[in-house]
Amino acid sequence: MNFKELKTETKLLLISLLSGLLAALLIYFFVSEKEKFILQKIEPVKVVVAAKYIPAWSEITEDMVDFADMPKNWVTDAHILDPKKALKKVAIGPFIKSEPILINKITERGEELNTAIPLGLRAVSVGVNEITGVSYMIKPGDYVDLILTYEDSREKKLYTATILQAIKVIAVGNNFKMKGKEEIYSTVTFAVSPEEAEIITFAKEKGKINLALRPIGDRTVEKIRQVSFNDILNQIKKTEKGEEEKFILQKREEF
Repeated sequence: MNFKELKTETKLLLISLLSGLLAALLIYFFVSEKEKFILQKIEPVKVVVAAKYIPAWSEITEDMVDFADMPKNWVTDAHILDPKKALKKVAIGPFIKSEPILINKITERGEELNTAIPLGLRAVSVGVNEITGVSYMIKPGDYVDLILTYEDSREKKLYTATILQAIKVIAVGNNFKMKGKEEIYSTVTFAVSPEEAEIITFAKEKGKINLALRPIGDRTVEKIRQVSFNDILNQIKKTEKGEEEKFILQKREEF
């Protein structure tokens, strides 16, 4: 019996079955291709990440890098797949642990100080010694206050004032890579605005500058009045009377 001899109802049934089978095959192939496309997009790719916290302007070494899986469609041209492309480079900004190391956040120009100066700022240095420079414990990346002791030309009195607060150290001596080793240096270099650079330059001619190292993460700008010898005498009197301010005692007790 051939197809022509079948009843009309049977022909329609067979056509329907064949059409359904063809539609099912088409849907299967469509879904399979779609699934394959999606899986390709979410296919994990190993990218280079920070194995630990990497401070800004530090040279990237083998112990600082690791791998992490990332969906393929998230990977950009800035991501690094080969760790050799990151090693011995200098981090322009800090990286937290597990953060992808991006090619646009590292530089090969590690021997040039101008890579450490943020856009719009200027590098200016002050001379230091063991006393004025916090025993040479200041490192690139730290934040400090500048304290000036000067003589008032009219009153002929000495005053001490905090002239700048929370300014960033970008170099000590000729080191700006945050190597982390102890060293003796005679200058500390800051990244400051052009106006602040003028203030520091004038202050160097006016009197003696001391640096005050800030705790990690402290960028608070406080209202601080300048002091004179009279303030020292008043403090001595307070101490003799046991009238030390409570908040100072509380701060000391925290340590």
